[in-house]
Amino acid sequence: MKLSVFIKDNLDAIVADWESFARKLPAGRTMSALALRDHSREILLAIADDMELRHSEQERADQSQDIAPSEASTTSAAAEHGALRQMAGFDLVQLFAEFRAMRASVMAFWQRSEGPAADPSAIEEVTRFNEGMDKALAQSVQRYSSEVGASRDMFLAVLGHDLRGPLSGIDMSAMVLAKADLSESARQSAAARIKRASRGMKRLITDLLEYTRTRLGAGIPIERTGCDLGPVCEASLEDIRAGNPEQQFVQRISGDLSLQADAARMQQALSNLLSNAVQHGNRLSPVSLTADGEADAVVLKVCNSGDPIPSDALQSIFEPLVQAPNTSSEVHERSRTSLGLGLFVVREIVLAHGGTISVESSAEAGTVFTIHLPRTPA
Repeated sequence: MKLSVFIKDNLDAIVADWESFARKLPAGRTMSALALRDHSREILLAIADDMELRHSEQERADQSQDIAPSEASTTSAAAEHGALRQMAGFDLVQLFAEFRAMRASVMAFWQRSEGPAADPSAIEEVTRFNEGMDKALAQSVQRYSSEVGASRDMFLAVLGHDLRGPLSGIDMSAMVLAKADLSESARQSAAARIKRASRGMKRLITDLLEYTRTRLGAGIPIERTGCDLGPVCEASLEDIRAGNPEQQFVQRISGDLSLQADAARMQQALSNLLSNAVQHGNRLSPVSLTADGEADAVVLKVCNSGDPIPSDALQSIFEPLVQAPNTSSEVHERSRTSLGLGLFVVREIVLAHGGTISVESSAEAGTVFTIHLPRTPA
């Protein structure tokens, strides 16, 4: 059987093998089956179709040496796969590993089925398949690299925007404070604006430093001590409430919240979740913080109402520089000017405590982030 025909006849088994391997990669452990199989069928079918076309030796040589990607190659299934894997947090090593595993799976399935004969036609089939795989890999890596470059540029642009806003507020408040005949109420108002702007800049710079630390491989350090998360929750709420006086907040605390944890880091994580809830939620509905002490764990929940996050976007919401889309134009405008580092830092802090964090989003229940912290960490 021709290899191209074999690929089409055994497509489901090969794709299942692809999914099984992708799930073993660090970035694929929490992804759905649909997301793991992303574009795999289309990539294999494109390779099989290309194998059945008659290309001259010169055409194949030119294709293998093409370093200027065409418009078709940047929109192919392999290219789209590279873009989505970059968004999902895969690195280039994992992307290469996926294609290497696909190549090995196809060859192993083919050999087990009937074994290719050692004749020129079989060698030609394998050669054409390898050329198709190399082409798909090149397209995927090229698109991945393009997305990385775009994310870096967006990162710098948003960083400048986020810092310029509070700096402008501080500058204007300083001009107001310089007036000789300033009333006491105006002076207090200007001082409050400076404090809010400084708090926002501090949170942004802290997230940026934590992101840089994790990318350098150091991780986020924690110092465990015996602490009660009740006061930590109250301090986090007070911090966010001071910067968002117009927003309503609801707090519910029950059970024993004492455990071995880094109180400062947990306050940072809760402040980031609450800030995210205010930024992306409905301003007319309250943001809730719930803390429950269970027998073997402490469960923290932050909930906000508003447009739900699409289910396919929930897989990558904790990745840095990723903005989850929704249908509200107002929320979209706010989320466009955010680095997307807050949730990433939250995840790293929770993982450092040996805990887990998950998110659910629906029109009825709103968006709920749940942190599960074991009382006895591994």
